[in-house]
Amino acid sequence: MILKLCLGDLRHEGLLSLCAVASLVAVIAPLLLLFSLRYGILSSMEHDLKANPLNLEIKMLQGYTLKEDFFKTLRADPHTAFVVEMTRSLSVTADVSANHKAKSGAECIPTATGDPLFAYSAISNLQDDHDAVISASLAEDLGCAQGDILKIAVPRVRNGRHERAVANFKITGILKASLATGYKLYLTLPAITAMEDYRDGYEPLIFSDGSFLNQGRQSYAKARIYAKDLDSVEYLSKKLRQHFQIADKLFEIEDLKALTRVLNFIFFIIAAVSSTGGLAAMGGLMLAMAARKELALCSLRISGLTDCGVILMLIAENVVLGSLAFLFSLLLYLSGSWLFATYFAPLLGEHKAVSVLTLSHLLVFYLVVATGCAVLSFLIARYKVLAVPLSLALRRD
Repeated sequence: MILKLCLGDLRHEGLLSLCAVASLVAVIAPLLLLFSLRYGILSSMEHDLKANPLNLEIKMLQGYTLKEDFFKTLRADPHTAFVVEMTRSLSVTADVSANHKAKSGAECIPTATGDPLFAYSAISNLQDDHDAVISASLAEDLGCAQGDILKIAVPRVRNGRHERAVANFKITGILKASLATGYKLYLTLPAITAMEDYRDGYEPLIFSDGSFLNQGRQSYAKARIYAKDLDSVEYLSKKLRQHFQIADKLFEIEDLKALTRVLNFIFFIIAAVSSTGGLAAMGGLMLAMAARKELALCSLRISGLTDCGVILMLIAENVVLGSLAFLFSLLLYLSGSWLFATYFAPLLGEHKAVSVLTLSHLLVFYLVVATGCAVLSFLIARYKVLAVPLSLALRRD
């Protein structure tokens, strides 16, 4: 019965109902677009910053004496996503050749299971000490591809004689230029360690016959470190900066956080002002509609409709109007979002989200609209409609 009365009254007051819907649409639609822009742009920036593992890397700029306890503690830290030992910088350059082409001074970098660069590029971890992943620029200049054999030559001077060890490695992956610039090779830690040991005068496996091994290694010069997330970068940077000279992307991360706070504050102010204006306009229309139907409502009350029934009827009417306004606002938002995507696609790329709202966002918006309409309806019904004495309303007639 309440629903039937509600729908009949809305049809009877069609013009006022349309005005109420239009006033809500004028508030809801811009807020949907504003929030979608805030969420879409910042989410894209944050995703790009998080997704690129280079932004989570913390580099040691100098060589140190890092023992096993340091690496054990660092790996146990929940803010650390990946860490692997590194040898001296001068020990990890090598000459490489493939397909009758050669390049000198390639940088060899240690890797291990769980390397963020490999995970980001969908490259499998190295399974053998004779496997290698190379940078795109090195692969292009050598004219090699995945599966080819790469020769790595390590020179040294021992007892006044120039010597050179050469080992074959299978290319199991190629890192794109955005992740690895210049000539870079990613090898297992045993392979990197063997390069340094060979230069130090030992005869290690991989680059020699294993006849004279370095049994006394107890430390490494550096560590290749990646934080778990953006917040972890700040934590690890402050922790490591106390003892080491490091480089990171902390400033870029802080800039993003500052931008997020600024945009959130701007959105909050605009949303608060718009919402207040919208609620005032909606409240005024509801009050006018309630005043127009005082006599009809009094007649219903005399006919047996309870006070609770009157309140439920007004709440149902305005929630229906709010729902219609939300649907129209959603259509306008989708149209605006499509226009944004079409306009900005040539500038930012098709995969850059500009205007984005998830289903949960839309659900929250709708619940806010419906709740606001219900609360205003209850207040007007309780303190305006039901406050009118039945005898006074009948005398007006």
